[in-house]
Amino acid sequence: MSGIPGRVAIILSSSAMAALFAWLNMGERVTLRLGLVTLRSIPLSAVVFVSILLGMSLIFAVGLRADLKTRRMVRRYREALGQDWPPGRTTDTQEGQ
Repeated sequence: MSGIPGRVAIILSSSAMAALFAWLNMGERVTLRLGLVTLRSIPLSAVVFVSILLGMSLIFAVGLRADLKTRRMVRRYREALGQDWPPGRTTDTQEGQ
């Protein structure tokens, strides 16, 4: 599956699985101990979904830092090799000449 129909299918199936998980565990409540703070009677599905979202945000932040570092290095290499890299690549300054 590729393209937009494949993405829609993935999103719909993920949403259906998340809804099924929440429905099957709707009566489950947990106590969440966060060091100095204790939260009682928190729905299990809410704890799981918030944990997933926090993990995704953390991975995005760490990956973004590494991605920006790599882009900076590639920019430096291109500047060291000259403006015509890769061959045939035109830039705004070359088009205006």
